[in-house]
Amino acid sequence: MSQFDKLMALHFQDAINRRMPKRKPNRAAASNTTVVPEPDNSKSRSELREDDEHQPEPSYDDEKRVLQVEFTGLLEAVQETETKMVEMSALNHLMSTHVLQQAQQIGHLYEQAMEAMKNVELGNKGLSQAIQWNSSSRIFLLLLLVKS
Repeated sequence: MSQFDKLMALHFQDAINRRMPKRKPNRAAASNTTVVPEPDNSKSRSELREDDEHQPEPSYDDEKRVLQVEFTGLLEAVQETETKMVEMSALNHLMSTHVLQQAQQIGHLYEQAMEAMKNVELGNKGLSQAIQWNSSSRIFLLLLLVKS
């Protein structure tokens, strides 16, 4: 048995002990099975023992169930995380779309503000000219009234 297999067996045994601390595996009872030879004695006792060694022990079934429960829990956690990531991705896409729209609106508002500033400058020039014409027209009317 390789070191990896030993470590995995140890890990699985720890997982079993954590999941079922009250239940103790009964390995002694499983290993003390008696072999009854067949009536025709076609197999020797050593062959029967080898067949028994290849059959899974009840503790392997327990480990299998524990692992299945553990992996089912992990699968549910992964699926929940995946769902949250998909939701976050959708929200991120929505937010980036809104940010892009806001950037376009800000650009449009900037252009409008620049145009309004030019219009205000043109209006100020127009008012200055109107004030000058108004003062010129007063002088002209005053001269016209004085000469008449």
